[in-house]
Amino acid sequence: MKQCCATLKEADKECVERFCDFNALSQANILNFLSTCSERGPTVGQMWDCASLRHNHKSCCEAKGVTGKCLEYCTAQDGVPTNYLDYVFCTENFNEIRECFHEHLDKNPAFKKP
Repeated sequence: MKQCCATLKEADKECVERFCDFNALSQANILNFLSTCSERGPTVGQMWDCASLRHNHKSCCEAKGVTGKCLEYCTAQDGVPTNYLDYVFCTENFNEIRECFHEHLDKNPAFKKP
């Protein structure tokens, strides 16, 4: 994820340094990330793309108990929903969504080593 974020030219540098790491983003601080970074250009969407690889993680999320409207965060091929306040209740599922993204990245690295 960090390798991908390092390529983001338009993303806010502070947000990338603070949050572009699976260990730095969690259920406990996702609202802090959104409130800090959502007004800083395309930062949130671009970082979400780095985390999700714009892959559809719906089946993984369902297996981890993510339901309803929160599945929109799992179907990342269309990007992250931008109306964050409509999804505040999804923060309780954030760790499960993050796990799906992380598991996918482990098997499908964004940057393959030569």
